[in-house]
Amino acid sequence: MAKLEQIPRAEKRDIAKKITTNLEARAAKGPPEPALDAYISECADITEALEAHVTGNVLAQAERAARLAQLEAADDAVDTWYRHIEGYIHVESRRRASIHAQSAAALHQAAFPEGLAHVDDPIADENRICREALITLRSPEHAATLVAIELPATWLDRWEAAIFKSDALLAEVAKARTEKRAHVGAGRDAETEWVEVMVRLRRYVASRAKRSDLARILEGKALLAPLLDAMARLRAEAAARAARKGNGKQETPTEGATG
Repeated sequence: MAKLEQIPRAEKRDIAKKITTNLEARAAKGPPEPALDAYISECADITEALEAHVTGNVLAQAERAARLAQLEAADDAVDTWYRHIEGYIHVESRRRASIHAQSAAALHQAAFPEGLAHVDDPIADENRICREALITLRSPEHAATLVAIELPATWLDRWEAAIFKSDALLAEVAKARTEKRAHVGAGRDAETEWVEVMVRLRRYVASRAKRSDLARILEGKALLAPLLDAMARLRAEAAARAARKGNGKQETPTEGATG
């Protein structure tokens, strides 16, 4: 059974817009019919509401997709500098003839006690671990070791910049997700209102014409044509699905039948 709720949100918007146009054309031609003409503003309002949430949802989704791509690149930069710096200090700690190997090992243990174990953690968790490692690397007690093993200071700056960018993009992705959810929720409210308006409009149009008043009946069908066409399509699709389902059933032989 076809239901108004089954019509997609974007199509609901288009139907309301077309019906608004039909009602405006009838009002311009006359005669005045206040009860019917009042639906012009109602349909226009619901069209605007659905438009805002259809468009807003699409834009929020597009923005989130773009931010996700940027976040992936930022996370790759964080991972890269994580590997560079951890690896550099680890290599220096394993030198056999360096007088700084022991202090490098102590630094590695302090900053990277689990090595690269967190490189594939969720982004927020990895960034937190990396920020903590940076604090350790920049602490005064390890400054001499960094100079002695000649770890480029710019590496720490670039790692910090990558973490900062990743954190900022992570926040933007969360914001875009929240905005998308807001549009989805508000859009559902607008769809519920659309159904209520369409039900009332159909009832009014049906009540304004006597069975013998063919001209007014046809006028009502023309006014509601965008909605009626959509409902007819839904019924046809439902019938087609039912027919396909019925054709897919195999007949079972009657018990006791002979071939």
